[in-house]
Amino acid sequence: MRRSRQIFTGLLVLPLLAWCGAGCGGSSGSSCQGLMPGDLVISELFANPKGTDDGKEWFEIYNATTRPIELKNLELVSARADGTGETVHRMAQATIPAAGFFVLGSMLSSIKPEWVDYAYQSDLGGLRNDSGSLALRCGGVVIDRVIYENCAEGASKQFDGAQVPDAVANDTLTRWCDATVPYETDSLGTPGAPNENCAGISPTSCKENGQVRDVVKPVLGDLVIAEFMPDPSKVGDTAGEWFEIAVKRDVDLNGVEVGNTPGTVKFRVASLDCVKAQAGDFLLFARSGDPTLNGGLPTPKFVANVSQANSAGSLFVSHNGALLDQVSWTSAKAGKSRALDPGSLDPAANDDPGVWCDGQDAYGAGDLGTPGAANPSCGIVPPGKCLVGGAPRDKVAPAAGDLVISELMPNPAAVDDTAGEWFEIAVKRDVDLNGLQLGRDIGSITQTLPEGECLRVTAGSFVVFARNDDPATNGGLPRVDFVTTLSLVNTDGTLAVGIGGTLLDGVSWASSTSGASKSLSANHLDATENDTQSFWCDGQVAYGAGDKGSPGAANPACP
Repeated sequence: MRRSRQIFTGLLVLPLLAWCGAGCGGSSGSSCQGLMPGDLVISELFANPKGTDDGKEWFEIYNATTRPIELKNLELVSARADGTGETVHRMAQATIPAAGFFVLGSMLSSIKPEWVDYAYQSDLGGLRNDSGSLALRCGGVVIDRVIYENCAEGASKQFDGAQVPDAVANDTLTRWCDATVPYETDSLGTPGAPNENCAGISPTSCKENGQVRDVVKPVLGDLVIAEFMPDPSKVGDTAGEWFEIAVKRDVDLNGVEVGNTPGTVKFRVASLDCVKAQAGDFLLFARSGDPTLNGGLPTPKFVANVSQANSAGSLFVSHNGALLDQVSWTSAKAGKSRALDPGSLDPAANDDPGVWCDGQDAYGAGDLGTPGAANPSCGIVPPGKCLVGGAPRDKVAPAAGDLVISELMPNPAAVDDTAGEWFEIAVKRDVDLNGLQLGRDIGSITQTLPEGECLRVTAGSFVVFARNDDPATNGGLPRVDFVTTLSLVNTDGTLAVGIGGTLLDGVSWASSTSGASKSLSANHLDATENDTQSFWCDGQVAYGAGDKGSPGAANPACP
């Protein structure tokens, strides 16, 4: 990084006017009234673009307070280093957020790029390349003033990003340097984002416990945009917007950049010290760090002035120009974040709008979302997965031989058929029943068990499917695992279970006995042997209201 040869003259401090108290704003009703010297800080300037300077110059200011500042009537002053030859622009309505950066550009308002917050057009003339000064005034009071010299072509002069911009510290010659990071073709700088470090430490290194080491840089897949709030309802957008990035590997955040459009950085993590993040962290970026203004957010990891559109919006995260993740959206609901389903925590998977849902949990003042924490499930299950406590895992689908139809009650006597019918499936291997199909035959499916939470059954268990799960009306069944809409006929009946259109087991019966189940003999518990009618008999043990069978338990051997 090339150091500035000379940014300020030794007389940098042309005396700041004494603060004038309540009259600081100048004329009555001045919107910048009450500003004190140092509330706003000039943090970066771009006076010497490559080629023509017209419409390409800009400078950046920083709000060093914890409140948004109204900039109307603030004077932008360009002059020679000795203060002569002033040109002045008096600002129209604009607001700089608390602890935020704000870029002022020399182009027309109608054609200013996205990263420029306010256009002063040609009112300041051309910023001097070799020697000049910039100042911010409110009603005659100088809020900040810098003198600069020898601006390198195509590179901004920037205050040292190793510390928060400060109106006293930026008077020091050695705290400024030339930018080295491109923000667009042939232009170096960090407009609207923290500056680079001016110290003599490589941008690929950082300090930990006083020792310099290599930055553990994040690569594709390490950082994932997991949640964002474009339209808070409890506070204004400029104070209450936020977004969250999930960390999937232990990395350093030095050099991480965020913004709306890749290549246009709005915030950059710049520090001499290693800024570590651990796998499992959820990094909260907020436009305000004040919980009384931002809707009661938990403490943000970073305060970043990155605005979000309510419709047709986008966000990105990169590392030193290398894109790591990007998301976009077409609309947002007031007071609800957009939250990524935990099963899609991946920079490719989160491109699908279908894996996002509205925030569900209230925080702070009452908007919905989980800022800085893991998201609840959206109820979205990736193919081949089911959920355990909201987290996806591989689904274990049953195969042929894993499930055996072992008992059925087509004709209860204690209650009506529509209330008391049931059947039982014996489980021979630990499997998940998600997607299990039930019907009279595999080509005529009546019911499919839902995806979502894993429907795990274990080897040796007997799973009961019943028309009714109320023991007061279903004949006193000891338990019901699943309620089914499938009815059983008393004579010439069939029953089939399958998965994905493939038959796992099927049985048939010619007749049934009123009040007694059809029970597969315990010594023939097999999906092939249960095709033989002689291996079945009537239920023998009374249950509940007096019908006979052993629902949910092992059958006795048939006589």
